[in-house]
Amino acid sequence: MKLAVVTDENGNFVPLDMGSRISIIDTEEKKIIQYENPGYNKPHGGKEIAMATILRLQPDAVVAVPGSMCPGSYRMSLNRTKYVLPKGSNLEEFLPELEELEKIPLLEELPVDVYREDY
Repeated sequence: MKLAVVTDENGNFVPLDMGSRISIIDTEEKKIIQYENPGYNKPHGGKEIAMATILRLQPDAVVAVPGSMCPGSYRMSLNRTKYVLPKGSNLEEFLPELEELEKIPLLEELPVDVYREDY
């Protein structure tokens, strides 16, 4: 399985437009490939730019945390990928979860708090 995740330099899960890198975790080959995030630090459209890049990488699922997406980036990905809600807040805490991959629920839809924008 290939999982996409957006992190900052310290490996913390962050909103799509706040992470400098997009990582693809390949659980079969046991490797992580990192890409530069073209949506990084773009206040207008950054989340959509990041999601378009993620979708081009064709992951099986996207790791999502509350506030990581906006309604636009969520709609872009809906029905094109599945979602994983991690227990931890960073890559270091999440990687051990992958040891028991079959126990990680893959969601078809996300709770509203993952993509809601508060004004």
